[in-house]
Amino acid sequence: MPDWEDLDWQLFSNVEKKLKYLPKRPGAYAVRLAPKGQPKAISRAFGEDQSGILCFGRATGQQGLKSRLKYFCKAAAGKESAHAEGQRYHKLKYDRRNFPLDWLQIGWKVFDLADDAKEKEIAWFDEYLKMFGELPPLNRRRG
Repeated sequence: MPDWEDLDWQLFSNVEKKLKYLPKRPGAYAVRLAPKGQPKAISRAFGEDQSGILCFGRATGQQGLKSRLKYFCKAAAGKESAHAEGQRYHKLKYDRRNFPLDWLQIGWKVFDLADDAKEKEIAWFDEYLKMFGELPPLNRRRG
């Protein structure tokens, strides 16, 4: 079982409401599709991703996870923000194609060092590629 399944998953709406309480520390995060709190399978090249992963990311700047997840939430909701996966979610109209914002969950893991967050994100990408033969739907590059 991939270790991203062990994250403390939070509803998108809860993350939006609690942004000011998120850690200003490095971390790796994942966004998944989970209607009614249950992961929804997504068809991939080598089978179905039962975890419903839409993207992986990392936060390494001074504001850490707090800032990075804020950018994702804003971009996914169609507000101006510098977050490629959030922008892609909005521009490709995922919210109108069976992936509404209230079905999203975000999970993260906090680290003391930015390098550890980067290593975790890369490990998740490597495992996902091995399992499914491609990157998660919203990611365009590994790491």
